[in-house]
Amino acid sequence: MLKGKELPVAFVTFKSRWGAAMAAQTQQHTNPLLWITEMAPEPSDVSWKNLSIQYKILPVYKIGVILAATLLTIFFAVPVTAVQGIAKFEKLKKWFPPAMAIEFIPGLSSVVTGYLPSAVLKGFIYIVPFAMLGMAKLGGSISKSKEEIKACNMVFYFLLGNVFFLSLISGSLLDEIGEYVSHPKNFPSHLAALVSSQADFFMTYILTEGLSGFSLEVLQPGLLIWDFIKSRTYCRGKEKDLYLYSLQYFRIIPIVSLSILIGIVYAVIAPLLLPFLIVYFFLGYAVYINQIQDVYETVYDTCGTFWPFIHHYIIVAIILMQITMIGLFGLKSKPAASVSTIPLLLLTIMFNEYCKIRFLPAFRSHSIQNAVENDEFDEKSSEVEHSFDKAIEEYLQPCLVPVSFTQSDSSLYQPLITSW
Repeated sequence: MLKGKELPVAFVTFKSRWGAAMAAQTQQHTNPLLWITEMAPEPSDVSWKNLSIQYKILPVYKIGVILAATLLTIFFAVPVTAVQGIAKFEKLKKWFPPAMAIEFIPGLSSVVTGYLPSAVLKGFIYIVPFAMLGMAKLGGSISKSKEEIKACNMVFYFLLGNVFFLSLISGSLLDEIGEYVSHPKNFPSHLAALVSSQADFFMTYILTEGLSGFSLEVLQPGLLIWDFIKSRTYCRGKEKDLYLYSLQYFRIIPIVSLSILIGIVYAVIAPLLLPFLIVYFFLGYAVYINQIQDVYETVYDTCGTFWPFIHHYIIVAIILMQITMIGLFGLKSKPAASVSTIPLLLLTIMFNEYCKIRFLPAFRSHSIQNAVENDEFDEKSSEVEHSFDKAIEEYLQPCLVPVSFTQSDSSLYQPLITSW
């Protein structure tokens, strides 16, 4: 009976960092599916619910998450296309005549076509990262940080497809419906020429994200409403914890990366967007420095694991910019400039492959040299036994942790910021 309740996973504690690093990074058995070893996450980073999932069926969970995220990205195209229809007010009047009533109110049409599409799109996108995080939690990751990394990737490609590409296509598609019916042969070239016409929309998007996004980050109305709902529903009567949450990497990193992508792609097409982007990053720096130091609770240390993905997002932005420049030079009848940009695109891809070969393993593997140095330092300071005993106690399952009646574990007595 007890064997049936055992988890198909175990935490093994070593008396030296060197031994742990060697065991985690080597194959333990000739059958690669019998023993799967990796470095354990921090105790506070362990996702205990996913440890019961068999390793053999983990690919099924991952494929299901990918399919769910893909379907969400595809079906989200409907509200994004509707938002772009608001931006194209002249065409909207032809397809929806009651919209002409907006023109009778002075200044309202400018607000509706300029600021309203970005504000509506921002409202739709606000709930997407949380939906992606919920999907990532079903993917079988053994740590919360890996769940957030998966959610971060899914949110970035969601924003790339629905906010960037679909905004370009749908924004020019509404203009091209009549042109396509009368001159179907000119549709592809004319559609490519109108890509640069969406610069105003993305400029407004940056302003909306900077002004409203950072204001909402400081005020945090969503978390306040969620805390109010919990206290009035299923958490009624329970001891209320402090209003503390961790930094939402899965939401912040993709949105900032999308802003970087927009700035890189439009740096040559619409340089006027760059000053707004600089203001956006200055505001973001001021806001998030305050949030990280004084608001959010540190749940786990990232140890730089998000940087390879940020590097990947920047490379994607540079490649998109170079492809866009090749197309624009071709439309402007400058074949020499267009052909000269192709080697630059190839060099960017080669540089990315070089970085993956040389530097990416440093983020996945642990240095034996540093492990030996830390072991020697522990031996000199007589911390070996203490660290060993502490590791065994930290990796106990929450239900197995002994309850202490002498000291209260309430978070009301914990400091807002833990200092080391």
